[in-house]
Amino acid sequence: MATRKDILLKNGRVIVHGVDDTAKAILADVLVQGNKITQIEPHIAAPAGADVDLIDCTDKLVAPGFVDTHRHMYTIALRGRHGDDMLNDYLVRGILQSSNYEPNDIFWGQLAGSLECINAGTTTVVDHSHLNYGKEYPKAAIAATIASGLRSIYGYCFNIRVDSWHPFSLNPSFIAPWALENLQMIAQQRPLGDGRVTLGIAFDGWFLPKEILKPLFDKIRSLGIKHLTTHNSPSPPGVPTAVETMEAVGVLTPLSILAHANRLSQGDVALIKRCKAKVSSTPSLELQMAMGVPACFDETRDVQACSSLGIDCHNATLASIPAEMRMALQSSRGTFNDRILEKGKVPARVYKSVQEVYALGTISGARAIGMEDQIGSLAVGKTADIIVLDAVSPNMICGAQYDPVTAIVMHSTPADVVTTIIDGVVRKRNGRLEPVHVTPELRSWTRPQSTLLYWEDVIKEVLKSRDALQDKLDKIDYPTAKKAAMQAFGMDESIVVDVPPTSRL
Repeated sequence: MATRKDILLKNGRVIVHGVDDTAKAILADVLVQGNKITQIEPHIAAPAGADVDLIDCTDKLVAPGFVDTHRHMYTIALRGRHGDDMLNDYLVRGILQSSNYEPNDIFWGQLAGSLECINAGTTTVVDHSHLNYGKEYPKAAIAATIASGLRSIYGYCFNIRVDSWHPFSLNPSFIAPWALENLQMIAQQRPLGDGRVTLGIAFDGWFLPKEILKPLFDKIRSLGIKHLTTHNSPSPPGVPTAVETMEAVGVLTPLSILAHANRLSQGDVALIKRCKAKVSSTPSLELQMAMGVPACFDETRDVQACSSLGIDCHNATLASIPAEMRMALQSSRGTFNDRILEKGKVPARVYKSVQEVYALGTISGARAIGMEDQIGSLAVGKTADIIVLDAVSPNMICGAQYDPVTAIVMHSTPADVVTTIIDGVVRKRNGRLEPVHVTPELRSWTRPQSTLLYWEDVIKEVLKSRDALQDKLDKIDYPTAKKAAMQAFGMDESIVVDVPPTSRL
């Protein structure tokens, strides 16, 4: 296992949050003992007699790790296929492709996705793990997540399943007969990863009758599972919304995260606020796939206070929370500005601020999972989920010296993250990922002689997985599968219009 020793981060510009979520940089050192931050102040001396990992942060920014509140972690082998996909394309070419994965593919994809997070400075992820085709699938995903060192809310998923691609058919049972029993077995194995991995539920079956939903979630609650993540979109006219159904079943809580939640009804907005539920905006995918204006900064629906940010599909977009910060900020500014310009006026001030969007990717993300007292900001007593960014890289120089928060939001990339610390353990150092320690429970997924897995080892396995998947994908009749899948998911094909770019409806 990875060793933990005291860490002293020296001479950095440390970004701390105030009570109003405004973040500022101070010149200070940070001392980590065990997995906790014990001091933030200038000129800290190393504890006498301690074995201290001294990290020089001169010309560096020291910041809280980013929190991603909506991600599908295992899908990296599908990368490159979705640059021009709409949602109904991605439904078949992305979401349903979990049927073509084997548990071994899941393990290596999940491990690569977890290391990708660490590389980009994301220290906590809410994982909507829609891969549940058998008892070994979630076990593989959890094993890889634990091994990586990432902090995760693992969303065990009751997901729709493909029975056959030739001809295309979906399993008529939304909840697999073994799924609840397998969840119980995993729940008995807690704590997972020394408590870094928290077991939650990922669920989208709100069309099921209350007579099925209520006992299911009563059982889930009896297992001590409190976190819930779900995709949210508008319901057809006359049909109860998912938010209304969740509230009726008693699962719309402060630990419920509604991914996307674009174009919420005002009734749903009121319910979300009353129940203190949370929203995860994933701007890049939502804007590409015509889901609507990202809810976090939608001026017509006031849910910013309960919002956070996610990547969603790292097989379709860059897995960088700062990139999503920029997308949320600039797209909302463009929408706001255009509305004013259409009236022949010019806005007097910019819409939304760098500070507001930085909070969404840090402390607000921590609030979304009920961990704001532990992560999401740097303070004495909090858990040591810390990143260090290069303040003099070609991207960051001058900006980081003038306004570090603006530099992170507007200029940083994953390459600027030089160190990532999770739970007091260094997982990326000097710009390179640390190797993964192969524990006994990983032996079934890795070569028996291995004791350490380097990124170069992971590359080989992920590319093998990609090639195996490609052989299966080449045989799929996508137009037929897409039509059937849209019907199964209740998508109205009649409202899909092919509008030339210069036309107006």
